[in-house]
Amino acid sequence: MVTKFFCHGSLYSVQLKPNAPLAAPTAVLQIEQQGKTFTVQRTPGVSLLDTSLGQGVLLDHKCKKGTCGRCMVTVLAGAHLLAPKTRREREKTSAPSKRLACQAQMK
Repeated sequence: MVTKFFCHGSLYSVQLKPNAPLAAPTAVLQIEQQGKTFTVQRTPGVSLLDTSLGQGVLLDHKCKKGTCGRCMVTVLAGAHLLAPKTRREREKTSAPSKRLACQAQMK
């Protein structure tokens, strides 16, 4: 049985097995783009866009350089799993929850 829960703004999922100790939570981010919500597992050192695409989450994107803004997402949960905003991200938006998926790096 898989149980999902929020803790300090992050979404976690835990697989429970009868008569077994609880497993450690998996770090995931919940993001939204164009009205659709996605869950992405954390992959340290990789951009949010590359992580998402590698997990079959087809985010809208184009330049992969942080200039066009098409990969803009809203981070709903798990923002603490991302490195601070890059200069290009700060130039595009001042909203804390908005990130350029091509620029946002996983911690």
